[in-house]
Amino acid sequence: MIEKIENSGNKTPGYRRIRLGTRKSRLAMAQTELAAKALCSAEPGLTVEIVPLTTKGDRILDRPLLGVGGKGAFITEFEDAIQKGEIDAAVHSAKDIPTELGEGLCIASVLQREDPRDVLITVKDRPLSDKSRVIGTGSLRRRVQIMEQKNVECRLLRGNIDTRLEKLYSGEYDGIILAAAGLKRLGLTKDERFTFDYLAENSFTPACGQGIIVIEAKEISPFSSLLEKINDPAAAICLRAEREVLRLMGAGCNEAIGVYSVLKGDELTLTLMLEENGQAARHSLSGPLASFIELARKITEDFRNGC
Repeated sequence: MIEKIENSGNKTPGYRRIRLGTRKSRLAMAQTELAAKALCSAEPGLTVEIVPLTTKGDRILDRPLLGVGGKGAFITEFEDAIQKGEIDAAVHSAKDIPTELGEGLCIASVLQREDPRDVLITVKDRPLSDKSRVIGTGSLRRRVQIMEQKNVECRLLRGNIDTRLEKLYSGEYDGIILAAAGLKRLGLTKDERFTFDYLAENSFTPACGQGIIVIEAKEISPFSSLLEKINDPAAAICLRAEREVLRLMGAGCNEAIGVYSVLKGDELTLTLMLEENGQAARHSLSGPLASFIELARKITEDFRNGC
């Protein structure tokens, strides 16, 4: 099924049509609609076709991501579709894409960042006790950080946001950890069944690109100038810095790693979290925005040298 979003304005001489690929989950569709609306606003008369696809990561839900191809499990089908001309671009959560994209492909647009924090969610009338607490997550990064708390047992949690919340409500878990951005984009923070405890970035480091929506397309594309119109420069530079750290660390889904950056004026602060001997170790470094590549190199070297 193809869902179409059309700008209600008159079709101008610059009228075009762009096909955006997306996963079928409610969150993925909501994020793609955000991108589509931004494009229609930037280009009056534009028609956006939303093309839902099913990925390997969506089909296999009974094991961690590292067992089904890592982050590539969510984008391979889209990259193939772009290369074959079946879609013009694909909308992704930035935290789901690997550091190396397919040949001839690039991140063509970065949307404004939503709340980057993680959220510990519990059922309102079932608060966490001081005894053993079962926390659901499929993320090694979240696992190593939540285990800093006492009496915590982590169990695998996969599936879309609604499925995860229902598993929590049914009593399979005492709490679960999800990204704030997805909850907010779906309006789920208003669900009165749950309590939402936002975990501060300085003590619970987000994933690289968490809260950011990106659009992937061919490096040479007739839509490059259109996609550039909705690019957010601040989010784009933060994402580049965070992805550079991941690239230098050679990290993927099989490692507990968090990378987060904050841009204030012309200064960028990078925070890197890695697992060391079963514990979360963090290191932050600030420097000039113009030298973000050097900053990424320095923070990775510091970690390798024991800070």
